[in-house]
Amino acid sequence: MQPPPARDPVEQAATGGRGSLGWRDPLFLASRPSGERVRRFVAMLLMLQRLSYLLPAFASLFAEEALFSDRGRNAVLLALALAWNVTLFHWVARRGWFVPRAVVIDVLATCAFMIGVTGVCLTESGTCVTNWSSHALLATGALIGAVSERPIQFAALLPPIVVYAIAHADDLGQRFPPVLEMAVRVNSYVWFAVIVFFIRRYLAAQATRLDGLAEQRLAAEAERVAEQARLAHYRQLHDTVLATLTAIARGGLDHHTEEVRRRCAADAAYVRALIRQDTAGPATGLCNGLARAVARAAGLGLCVRYAAEALPEDLPADVAVAMAEAGAEALNNAARHSGEREAWLTAVAVDGVVTVRVVDRGRGFDPGWVEPGYGLRSSVIGRMAEVGGSAKIITAPGEGVCVELRWSGRPP
Repeated sequence: MQPPPARDPVEQAATGGRGSLGWRDPLFLASRPSGERVRRFVAMLLMLQRLSYLLPAFASLFAEEALFSDRGRNAVLLALALAWNVTLFHWVARRGWFVPRAVVIDVLATCAFMIGVTGVCLTESGTCVTNWSSHALLATGALIGAVSERPIQFAALLPPIVVYAIAHADDLGQRFPPVLEMAVRVNSYVWFAVIVFFIRRYLAAQATRLDGLAEQRLAAEAERVAEQARLAHYRQLHDTVLATLTAIARGGLDHHTEEVRRRCAADAAYVRALIRQDTAGPATGLCNGLARAVARAAGLGLCVRYAAEALPEDLPADVAVAMAEAGAEALNNAARHSGEREAWLTAVAVDGVVTVRVVDRGRGFDPGWVEPGYGLRSSVIGRMAEVGGSAKIITAPGEGVCVELRWSGRPP
C-alpha cells in the first residue's frame, strides 16, 4: 500500500462508519458486504423520511395562530421524538442496522405520540403539519417493512393501528363509515411498509448478484495471472534447466567441470523453488517475482536456496514489484561481489509485516569505510523507500552480507 496512504480502504471500513452511516467516507459502503451495504442505504433513506416530518413539525411551533390546546405539551413531545430519533440512528450507525429492541421502542414511542399529540391538536388546525404523529406513524410503518424478513412479521403493524383508532375515535366516520375511513387513513401506513419491504429485498438480491459476478471476475483474473506465471516459468525452465540438460546431452558441456556443476546446482535450486511455491498454495505477485529473481541469479552462476512462507495474496502490485526487484538486485550483488556461489533468499509475512532477506557468506565489507554502491542505494534502498518500506544492510568484513527488506501494511 505505497508509502502507506493515511488509511487504506480496509481500515476505513473498520473505523470510517462509526458514528455515521458511511456518508463521510465514499469508500466505506463499497468496502462492506452486500447485505450490510443495502441495510445502511435503506437506513439512510428511513432517516431522511423522518426528517421530512420532524422539520415541518418544529416549524409549526413558531406559528402565530393557535394550533394546539397545549403548546408546551406538544413542544415536549416533539423534543422527545427528536431525542428518540437521534438515539435510534446513533444505534444504527454503530451496528449497521436496527436491532429488534429499537423497533419495539419505536412502535411504542409512536403510539404514545399519537395519543399525546392528537389530544392537544385543535381540530380546525388540520392534521397535515400540526398533528405530526400521523407522519411518525408512516415512518414506523416503513421501519417495520424494512426489518421484516417474512410477511408474517407485518403483524407488528397492528398495535399502532389500534392506537390510532383510539386516538382518533372522535373524528372517525365524518366522511365515510368509521371502518372505511379508518382503512383509508392507514392505507399509506400499510403500503409504506410493503413498499420498503420489497425495496430492501430487491436491493439485497441485486447486491448479492453483483458480488457474485465480481467474485467470478476476480477468479477469472486470478486464473489469467496464474496462467501467465506458468508460461513465464515454462520459458525460464526452457532457458535454464532444459538448456543445460540439452547441452550436456549433446556433448556440448562436460558435466565433470566445476562450472557445469555450479550451473546444474543453480538450475536445481530454481526447480525446487518452483515446487515449493506450488505446494505452498496460491502464488502471489511477490512469490512469482522472487522466483524469477532466483532464475536470473542462476544465470549468473549463483545457486540460491529459496523459501517463502505465508505471503499475502493481496499485497499491492507496486510493493510486490519493488520487493522482488530489490531482492533481485541484492542477489546480483551477491553473485558479483561476495566471492561465493551460494546464497539464501527467504520471504515471510508475520502480523502484516512482509520481510525478504538475501544472505550470502562471502567476503562482506566494512560499512563504516565502504559506502554501498549505486545498485544498493538506488535499486534496493531507494526502491523500498518509494513504496513506504525499508531496507537494511547488515555486514562485516569476512562475515558475508544480509540485505533485509521490510514492508508493513499498517500506517506508521
